[in-house]
Amino acid sequence: MIRYSFQGLSFLLKYADITDSPESEIQEERLVTAERLRFRTKVFPSSPNAPVIFLQHGMSNRGIDDPRILVLAKHLKNSGAKVYLPELNEVKGLEISSKTVSNIRSIFKTIVEREKRPISFLSASFSAGMGMVALSGKEEQKNLKSILLVGTYSDFAKTLPFILSNYDVDPYAVHVLLYNYISKLRPRLSGLEEFYYEAALDNGLKREGEGAKSPKLLQRLGKKEKEFVFSIRSDAAFRMSLADPILSVLPKGFILHNSPQNFLTDWRAPIALLHGFDDAVISSEESEQLFASLRELRSDSKLLLKSKLITHGDHLPFYTQLGEIPKLAELWGFFLKKSGL
Repeated sequence: MIRYSFQGLSFLLKYADITDSPESEIQEERLVTAERLRFRTKVFPSSPNAPVIFLQHGMSNRGIDDPRILVLAKHLKNSGAKVYLPELNEVKGLEISSKTVSNIRSIFKTIVEREKRPISFLSASFSAGMGMVALSGKEEQKNLKSILLVGTYSDFAKTLPFILSNYDVDPYAVHVLLYNYISKLRPRLSGLEEFYYEAALDNGLKREGEGAKSPKLLQRLGKKEKEFVFSIRSDAAFRMSLADPILSVLPKGFILHNSPQNFLTDWRAPIALLHGFDDAVISSEESEQLFASLRELRSDSKLLLKSKLITHGDHLPFYTQLGEIPKLAELWGFFLKKSGL
């Protein structure tokens, strides 16, 4: 695997601002799929024969305007790739929805048809897992050069309780869960859906002080609604007691049809799994489980790294974990090489 490290290190040096990674031209368009669906898309152009990477944003209300995803796209472009960055409205709106799978599949097919060649895929968190499901079919596998999933999940039924257990470390994902399912769990507490949506945005957009909206909404909630909020904040047992009720209100077949572990039979594409060692949103054991399930692949077709340089959606300053850099360079180099760079 050392053969991948040089290219991966070059990419990481761009990320660390040690080597130059100039601003890129960005073209914006509406990507139209065969189903006549339209997706706002940023395209980072490159040379005519450059490898293509489909970069899918995670559950951020900034969508494709999130500075973090734009920086990643810029570095990929400056590594020699043409990058497509489409926006999924439901993901931007913090909705956990099965249509994300079909949307990613439709966009993937559209880019493949436009470029007339196989392409690679890169995403993180829930979007990564749903992307893996979307691209697991035989036709998609023929057109998938390489895939890198960061902090992904394997089995949604295991992911959800883990999220609830780590509220004190990272409340964002709990707020997203409650925004999605509180109307079914507590239909009479109607003010909680808006409260948890704004609480998630306060976390994700780092709104504080006068800019934070959820504390103001909290003051207007009814007694029962406030009791629920305070129980979530202070009572770990109460939080965990919601796991089974949430699982029970999911749409029929949601876990089966949206868990990557159920879609590995036809998997052939090179895959890299990167997971934060202490990820508080999705356990690193989920990437380990996926990796174990893919053991039947060729020995050079998969790579797993649990890194102390990665949290869930961000990386720490490289100087804090110098020993992690060679391993991280190897993984990124693996993905970039398998993508054709």
